[in-house]
Amino acid sequence: MKKVILFFVAVSFTAFSFAQDADTLKPWKVYGLGSLSINQASFSNWSAGGDNSLSGTALLKLYTDYTKNKSTWNTVLNMKYGMIKIGDDPVEKNDDLIELISQYNYKLSKVWRASAQLNFTSQFAKGYENAGDDNYISKFMAPGYLTLTPGITYQPVEYFSILISPVTPKVIFVNDQGLADLGAFGVNGATYDTAGVMISDGETSKFKFGAFVEFYFKKELKTDLALESRLNVFYNYLQDTSIPDGAAPVDVNWQTFFNYTLNKWMSVSFFLHLAYRPGDVMITTDDAGVSTATPNDKLQVQETLGIGLTYNF
Repeated sequence: MKKVILFFVAVSFTAFSFAQDADTLKPWKVYGLGSLSINQASFSNWSAGGDNSLSGTALLKLYTDYTKNKSTWNTVLNMKYGMIKIGDDPVEKNDDLIELISQYNYKLSKVWRASAQLNFTSQFAKGYENAGDDNYISKFMAPGYLTLTPGITYQPVEYFSILISPVTPKVIFVNDQGLADLGAFGVNGATYDTAGVMISDGETSKFKFGAFVEFYFKKELKTDLALESRLNVFYNYLQDTSIPDGAAPVDVNWQTFFNYTLNKWMSVSFFLHLAYRPGDVMITTDDAGVSTATPNDKLQVQETLGIGLTYNF
């Protein structure tokens, strides 16, 4: 936990320093926002019942934009980390994201650009199936996702674009041998003989290759109300044995972020994350402590709504 806090502080300080010197970095533009929201509920002799709870979420969004002649280079770093305590249960995380998206564009015409994009996603800390568990089911770089997208971008207006690529490599990392042996997040798990003796370790990475399309919208809808939405779809050309029968080899990731500024120091934010990854195998543990890998071919939904301290730079 200390490492997470120190990382946020270090990146926030760096971002603030860049923001102060923005005028000297032209043609660079550096900006972003950081927020901290805390929610608390307490009950005492409450006839309707309820559990005391305390939660907090830290968010940092850092943007860098470079423009010169026909070239543009846009990068965004998204980081979120949240923790919650309910009743007498142990403290656990309820939000965790590291995401880096960097895109280079070269203007071909008024609305078309030649593009190359890098997308990296992972998390800060270990995740557990249930609060107080000893066996973690995820951690930093388990999983980690890296997508490299050469393609072409259609941008009819400044705030909306579509990136298209028919040749996109994607790599899934599971940098933990125990999770890799179980086949977590779709990597090929360990193999065993008929006596249950391991023949080979599970693979700690998985390569995909396919077509990619991304829709991106970022605009201030009105004074103090901003919307950012990014929807990407990846179709895997390669055979994938981790995908359940009947499921299409398509990964869908859609993130939408609203931020309404109340004043200089406070805002209301809403974050919605939808994901569909039929090969995204999840780890579950039964009462006997036996861990198994099961396909997660359902729509994954995460939603956070918070009001708290915010600093725009």
